[in-house]
Amino acid sequence: MECLKSSRNGNAAEDYESKGYGKEGQGLWQNAIEGVLGEIAVARYLGLYPYGIFERSSEHPDVGEHYEVRTRPKEWMELFFKEGDKPDKYYILVTGGYGTYDLRGWISAPEILSHAEWQHNNEGKTTRNYWVPTEFLHPMEELPECPVTYLPNSSPSTKVIQYDSYRTS
Repeated sequence: MECLKSSRNGNAAEDYESKGYGKEGQGLWQNAIEGVLGEIAVARYLGLYPYGIFERSSEHPDVGEHYEVRTRPKEWMELFFKEGDKPDKYYILVTGGYGTYDLRGWISAPEILSHAEWQHNNEGKTTRNYWVPTEFLHPMEELPECPVTYLPNSSPSTKVIQYDSYRTS
């Protein structure tokens, strides 16, 4: 309910319907629920706390200390990254719905930001986001447990990321 009420200054349902995504915001409602379920799937896989469910603030990532989750309903859909998203987190793509989810892979924010060609608005159907092709996602088995850190002397357009440890279980 908070999603419908608060996003886009209370006009989320109308905005969503005007783009043909669902009648009276039902698609937005479904997206909010599926997003939370995607966060729970990642939290269970990693054995971490799903902050996004209980802590609706920009201070906490969706899961644990370093992970943001993007849940999409269709297998062919790409991970999206908004210009205002956290630049120091890992982003995980989850696809599926109705209780069945696939953890497709992850990518760090600096890796996303280094690809200006991924930024577009889907021919006016969405806001301007980065859309990450799934072939650029790293396997979940290689998801780092550490924060995203930048190596010194890396240029702003091609940030180099140092991974200190990897999740192997």
